[in-house]
Amino acid sequence: MRYYVFLALAPLFWAGNWVVGRGVHDIISPIGLNFWRWFIATLILLPVGLPAVMRQWPVVRREMRPLLLIALTGGVCFSFLVFWGLNHTSAINGVVLNSSLTFFIVLFSWLMLGDRLTVRQGLGMMTSVLGVLVVVSRGDPGFLFHLEFGFGDLLILLAVPLWALYSVMLKIWPTRLDGLAHLTVTAALSAGLCGLVYPIDILLNAKAVPPLEPAMIGAMLFIAVFPSIGSFFFWSEGIKGLSPNMASYMYPLMPAYGTILAVLFLGETLHGFQFVGLAIILAGVYTCTVPPRRRVQPQNPSR
Repeated sequence: MRYYVFLALAPLFWAGNWVVGRGVHDIISPIGLNFWRWFIATLILLPVGLPAVMRQWPVVRREMRPLLLIALTGGVCFSFLVFWGLNHTSAINGVVLNSSLTFFIVLFSWLMLGDRLTVRQGLGMMTSVLGVLVVVSRGDPGFLFHLEFGFGDLLILLAVPLWALYSVMLKIWPTRLDGLAHLTVTAALSAGLCGLVYPIDILLNAKAVPPLEPAMIGAMLFIAVFPSIGSFFFWSEGIKGLSPNMASYMYPLMPAYGTILAVLFLGETLHGFQFVGLAIILAGVYTCTVPPRRRVQPQNPSR
């Protein structure tokens, strides 16, 4: 039972990341929020993760290039585009559009790993695309004739394929690091890469440095602890106790959680087109991920 709880908590924390990111978008810049997210997460992880990293340092050195690329796509670029997009669109729109992740994972797995695409998966992908179009078009049937994307929606749609690419790269370059060492190295690399551009952001953006207020400190700690560390732990433990397939079935909880949290804590309104788009996307995800039923072979009565 606890593994089901773990797999239900991981997308809850990820949804919280999107809602908090939207909630503080007027206070801190996307680059600043991403830097402090990973910097604080690294500080929290170091006391327990550094010994694991040192024990496996030869492996870290051998895998540094893929680790850098994984941190760049998943920890830096994806998170930055998400936080930037949340400056220009609602948290509900963001988490609904993020539901199209399964579509991009299936696509990249086919292109990069040669995984075969079944008819059922193809139908599911097309269904997810339809749901995304419903959200981006605000339910306007004439959208395809003038192709008006909201800027924030476009940024989110650029971010989602990066997370799919990150996920596929984890399969292409499977690490020999244990979970704690891998998370510690990824967080440190993400903080370091964000730190390369953060000084420029400080010079150009008045919101780059967050105010030392209780609400802001609480938001930063939440993003660093729960989505950055907690989700990884619960997701990994849930997969160990159950299976990756069961984990993939639980991921669609994320947009449902995000929608509820955005309505409760940000006062956002759930519009009809968002509800319809979410339902269509989840139907596509279900079609892609749920395996077909196995036919039961009739028993031979002569045996």
